[in-house]
Amino acid sequence: MSRANPLIWLGASKKMKEKTLEIKKIVEELLMVADFESDVAIQEEGDGFLVVNIQSVDAPYLIGHAGINLGALQQIIRLIVVKKLIEAPRFMIDVNHYQKNRLEFLKQTARDLTREAIMQKTTRRLEPMNAYERRIVHMCLAEIPGIKTESEGEGEERRVVIKPVNG
Repeated sequence: MSRANPLIWLGASKKMKEKTLEIKKIVEELLMVADFESDVAIQEEGDGFLVVNIQSVDAPYLIGHAGINLGALQQIIRLIVVKKLIEAPRFMIDVNHYQKNRLEFLKQTARDLTREAIMQKTTRRLEPMNAYERRIVHMCLAEIPGIKTESEGEGEERRVVIKPVNG
């Protein structure tokens, strides 16, 4: 069951707090109507970007195979939020920290492949991923000398490519 947990952010504007509470309410109501037992917490990650984490024993249903249900849930929630809120903040939906763990896995994999690309002087490709995940990987590798990253492919097959650069 969802529990009312007031959000207290030092320095957050009143409007941001109100919008955050409204997003929390939207998520809780949607999950309640769908009969998913859950707790919803929202955390600001910086620059007004919010992570809405849903804790639920029903996580496998909410996440789905390879996160497909989670992506659909996020899209539905975004549509509702954009319709209800003027100037809605940017946010990401996560379930039992699935997204957080996936991003850490992708960053570590990217760092490992970067070492290989540099040492073996060969191009390395990561698995296909969505635009947000690709952006995180590009940012993670941006300051590493000796490589450049770019995205290749189309649609669901789009991926990050790590290429060594000459000296």
